[in-house]
Parts: sequence; structure tokens; C-alpha cells
Amino acid sequence: MIEAIVLLRIKPGMDRFVFSAVKKLRQINQIETVYGEYDLLTKVAVETMDDLDAFIFDKVRTIKGIERTTTLIVIEPPGQDK
Repeated sequence: MIEAIVLLRIKPGMDRFVFSAVKKLRQINQIETVYGEYDLLTKVAVETMDDLDAFIFDKVRTIKGIERTTTLIVIEPPGQDK
């Protein structure tokens, strides 16, 4: 299982539309509106890196109003057990 945090920058006036569209995506586990450089923070879970690529390129980035994304892949710290 691959977990990632995807940060979204949204074009002005498109916040509600993008929030609604992103919330419908089954890979999204959590979505938060935030202030700062980005407008939405999402937590994502997919099976493989190929699934993550497809999710970002084919689903998220095709949503009208999304200006920019940053994807942070969650890792297990070295020497740590979950």
C-alpha cells in the first residue's frame, strides 16, 4: 500500500468546485482546506506507484481549477516498525 499527501493549489474562485470534485475520488482518505501556499491537503492510499501516477496524472490534474500539485509519499522511518 502506498500512502501519500497531495497538496493542491487552486485557481481563485474554484475552491468549492475543486473540493467537491476531489472529495468524490475513492482514493482520497482525508481532505482539508488549508491556508498558505496550497489550498487543499489530501491524504491518498493506492496499491502501487503506478496507481499513484495514474491517480495524479489522470484524475487529480484533470480537474478544472487545479493549478498545481505537490505529492509527498509517506515512508516508514528507518528502523521503525508500525
